[in-house]
Amino acid sequence: SIASGHIYGHVPLRQEAVPSAAAWPLRVTARRGIRRILRAAGHVDLLHLRMADVGSLAAADVARELGIPVVFTVAPDPHGVIQSMDRSGTLTRAQFGDADMEEHFWFRARLVQSLASNAAHTVLFPRPQLQRDMSQLVGIDITAHPERHTIVAEGVDLEVVDRAVATVRASAEPMPEAVADLRRRVEQLAPARRALPFIVSVGRLHRVKGMATLVEAWARGPLRDRANLLIVGGDLGRPSRDEREQLDRIDAVVPAHARADAGLVLAGHQPNDVAALWLAAVRFGMPHLTGPGGVYVCASLKEEFGIALLEAMATGLMVVAPDGGGPATYVENGITGVLTETWDAGRLEAAIGAALDAAALPEGDRADRAHDMVRSSFTIQAMASALGSVYQDVAADEAELIRAAGAVL
Repeated sequence: SIASGHIYGHVPLRQEAVPSAAAWPLRVTARRGIRRILRAAGHVDLLHLRMADVGSLAAADVARELGIPVVFTVAPDPHGVIQSMDRSGTLTRAQFGDADMEEHFWFRARLVQSLASNAAHTVLFPRPQLQRDMSQLVGIDITAHPERHTIVAEGVDLEVVDRAVATVRASAEPMPEAVADLRRRVEQLAPARRALPFIVSVGRLHRVKGMATLVEAWARGPLRDRANLLIVGGDLGRPSRDEREQLDRIDAVVPAHARADAGLVLAGHQPNDVAALWLAAVRFGMPHLTGPGGVYVCASLKEEFGIALLEAMATGLMVVAPDGGGPATYVENGITGVLTETWDAGRLEAAIGAALDAAALPEGDRADRAHDMVRSSFTIQAMASALGSVYQDVAADEAELIRAAGAVL
């Protein structure tokens, strides 16, 4: 709303949602809508583009046309996905051409370079080997012009998380409708499954997010014997092509009619406050229904940062996460979580087992340690403050350029 300082602009695309890799024909329509919004807004200090997709391509066109400086968040995407698929053997030189016809890897990689080179300033996510990864994967030497780059971590809203934890921990009546909804879903499971803890994952039903891989690793047997599995995300009623691919893979190992007996709950997309309550319920368990000591799993092929992962850690859950990208900078391996090569189903399975072992032990200060880490470094307020400084500098530099150009003319 205007009162809060935030206004959402709607760009009409006049068709059903399509996978991002198939959205390039929407460039003209998106460009027209973005131009209309920016012109109606009056003076615009800058645009911050955060993904190398058709929306950012269209917005960059409009920014160049209207003389608006751009801040671009640079991440090795699709570079990280290509690297993970290469390591897992699912993408080879022989089949790259066919994969590129579907995913447009080559074009997207070049788009990242183009957006970065034309941006007034770039923002980077923390990574363990940031300088090396940006050089080797993206082809950008961030030491050549360090003044053009700023490292900014993502942030989460701790108020939502803390409120959810307090609510579930209190077990007060009447329980929130969101918790009651989760209870009803769990009550549909076979009676023998109801005392078990949950493995939970929140995110898009997309190959890169690894949801089907997680189900496959869990369904092999040992993990399924120890815990139920809750997947939160996706449109189950009208799945997109990407979602359908994941659902088909899930159904191949746990058919819909067998989910209750197996202990699998597919919950579809849920609002953030509902997901927060469910994560807390996974940590503490639900009386007379599920056991405590659940774990959160991020099975992504690549994860640039991991908002849902941070929310799970702030909730106090033991987590499993990729051993590269953003998570490797904040998950303490063996203490607050387990880092692993998530593209390998066997290693993912072993990591989840280790996380369940750790979660079954007395918490000690583990949950507080994870929460304090998020509070000290990864709140949305800290993110906003860091980005605010970037925006002020870019706007000031642009104003000085305009002033200097006017003086010369």
